[in-house]
Formats: sequence, C-alpha cells, structure tokens
Amino acid sequence: MVSDATIGNDRWGLNPAIQPADNLEDVIFLFNPTQPLDGEYLRFYVNRGSPARRDMLTWLRVSDLKRGQPIRLLFTGHSGCGKSTELNQLCQELRQEFFVVKVSTKVIIQPTDLMAVDVVLLAAMSLFKQATQEEVIAKAPAQRVSDVWQGLVNFIQDRVFGKLPYRKPGEGLELGAKVSYLVFEFEAKYSQDAPTREQIRQRMADRLSEVVERVNDLARFVRAATGRPVVFVFDDTDKPDRERARKLFFDNATTLTSFAASVIFTFNIALWYDGEFKLFRDYYGQRILLPNINLYAHNGDRNEDGWRLMERILAERMHPMMITADARRALIEASGGLVRSLIGLTQFAAVNALGRGAMRIETPDAERAVAELRKDFTAALEAKHYAALAARHADKQLSSDPETQELLQGLALLQYSNGEVWCDVHPVVLQLLLERQP
Repeated sequence: MVSDATIGNDRWGLNPAIQPADNLEDVIFLFNPTQPLDGEYLRFYVNRGSPARRDMLTWLRVSDLKRGQPIRLLFTGHSGCGKSTELNQLCQELRQEFFVVKVSTKVIIQPTDLMAVDVVLLAAMSLFKQATQEEVIAKAPAQRVSDVWQGLVNFIQDRVFGKLPYRKPGEGLELGAKVSYLVFEFEAKYSQDAPTREQIRQRMADRLSEVVERVNDLARFVRAATGRPVVFVFDDTDKPDRERARKLFFDNATTLTSFAASVIFTFNIALWYDGEFKLFRDYYGQRILLPNINLYAHNGDRNEDGWRLMERILAERMHPMMITADARRALIEASGGLVRSLIGLTQFAAVNALGRGAMRIETPDAERAVAELRKDFTAALEAKHYAALAARHADKQLSSDPETQELLQGLALLQYSNGEVWCDVHPVVLQLLLERQP
C-alpha cells in the first residue's frame, strides 16, 4: 500500500520501496500528468519498444564516447507522448559513461518567452553548477580546479551581472561554493525579476560566443578530469509554439550547435515537416521521433501490442483491482496512444470515483473524464478546423501545410508510425467530428 505517509516519506528519499497504488488517493498522486517519471519513480517506467532511446544511446557512444566527436540530436514527438520520461530514463543509462547535464528551461523561462540567449545561458549555468560536485574536484589538480572556479566566479560577477544588483557570496566560501551560490542567484534573478532578465539578455546577446567559449573550456576540463564527455539534455525546448520554435532553432542554428559537447534538444513536432527545416537539418545532425503508441493500424485494425502496452503502463502504477475492465478500456481508447493523456484521464477518473465514495474507478468515472477532455477540444477547435480533420481522417496523410501543423500542435491530429508515418484524428475529437458532419 502507498499511504500518504509512505509517499510523503519517499519525496524526501526516506522510502525507496514505493509500490503501485491500491487506493484512490494514491492513484490520484501517482497519476500526475504534469510530472514525468524521474528518480525513484522510474521504477514505474515501461519500455515501450520504440528504438528512439536506443538510437540516442548508440549515436552518443559511437560518435562522442569512442571517437570524441560531439553530436547534436533533435528528439521530437507529440506533447504528452512520453518524451520527458524517456529522457529521464536515458539520463539514468548514460550517467556511468557521460557527464549528463539536464537543463529544464521551463523552470526558469516560460516557453512563450524562450530565446536562444536563454538556452545558452541556462546551459552554461547548469554545467557550472554541476561541475562543482566533488567528483570533478577530486579528479583534477588542485591549482587547475582553483583557476577554473575563480574564472567562473569572475565571469558570472563581471560579465553576466556586471553592475546589476545581486547578492554576492560570502568571502569565507570556497570557490566551488561561490560558483554554486552565484548560479542559484542567477537562476532566482532570471526567473523572478523580469527587468533584470531583460538587462542580462541585452548584455549577453552580443556576447554569446564568450559564453559558449566558457562552456566549451569547462566541458573539456570535465572530460579530462572524469573521463566522461559532457552531454546536455534539454527537456523543454519543444514547448514554444511553432513560430517561436522556428526563431529558436532556425534563426539561431549556428549558436545552438556551437557547443563542444553533445546536445539533445527536444524539438517541436510542428517543425518536423516544415519546409524550411531541410535547410537547417545538417546543423543538428540526427532527428529522432518518439511516436505515439499505436492502438490501431493504418487500416483501422486494432493493434493488440499497443493496447497491452497501455494496460501495462496502468498496471505498473496501480493495482488492477483499482479499475474495472470497461473503465480501463474506455480510458485507453480515449487517450489516442498518448501516455500523458492516459495518465491525466486516469487521475481525473480517480478523483471522480473518490468524490462519489467508490473504492475503484468504474465506467461512469471514465466517461466523465473523457467528457471533460472533449470539452477542452470543443473550446479549442474552430469551425474551419473540422474540414481539415475530416480530410486527414479520410487520407491519413501528413503534410507541412499550416492547418495540419496547427492541428498536430494542438493534439487534435495525432501522428503515428509503424514502418510508415501517418496521422489520424484524436479519438475524442473524432466524436466531435462525426457530430458536426452532415
């Protein structure tokens, strides 16, 4: 049983043996659609059989680890398809061989405001902070470590902050601790103080080559000290809308690919078929797609492997007795093969079940969860969208036209892959489409 106390203790690392939920309160906690699996919660991870994570591991090992050639990977897929959890699992598998630097841009910057200068600065600060860990310090000559840390302290104070107000580290702190302190101060200022953020952006916009040089020098130092190449893993660079993503990845391709370390960027799926992308693809190297889980084949036949996979995702997080077979089937059907949708639908159904005094999720709970999701789509879709949805449901063909890309971005249209890449209307939207067709 995962009681409130048990889960609470686990948050603080006091209980390593978390278990699948066997009561509705724990179902609500463990089925949080905003929280990808990470840390101890990766015990609920289900290998979905996609080659995406395996391919990224292979590229990194062959090119960077074995031959010293850093690579750039674009990792894409629908919002909610499970990219963040796949990346968290990938990071776990890389840590023995690579110095993994995870960068979550949305913690500091809203996706609607993300710029290239933010990406470069946050990558730099994340590496600065992580490089102060004992492992790096212990494996490098003391004088060299001292020189590196002093250089970083000077750089953050003089070049990044300059004359801007900030809290300076105490004189008694060791240099590594000063670096960590200044990084935390930067993150706090950058995320919470908009005027300071804008001033830093203006100061650093023309100095990004200097920031990249600092990153590259430190990346080489870390590799020499630990024997592990640095790899940056950006988890939220797929979140900006299509136009902001185009500015980020296309207008700043040279800057984003200038790190002397391997980089994985999450990539907006709406840019996958953008006609302009072919002009910039060579900057980034490989692009890797994490497809949605196929519940049905291109011809409409039920895909039993996909259904079993979604059932296992549910069973890993909650005891089978917590949901009836009919309710489980309804939630999986309505998810369209999107993992986050399945998690969110299950959480809402559990809230409904608990609210009406039930002991498990039953059909009425699933139906209410699906109805709430349908309301979201009803509010988001305009009359003009239904003709495009009907056409795509008929031909299953993806294209780069703005309307198709807009529907992909909004999840009304879902992309699948089973040897060929195709698309279909989200099953919840399909009901709306059928209601509106003459």
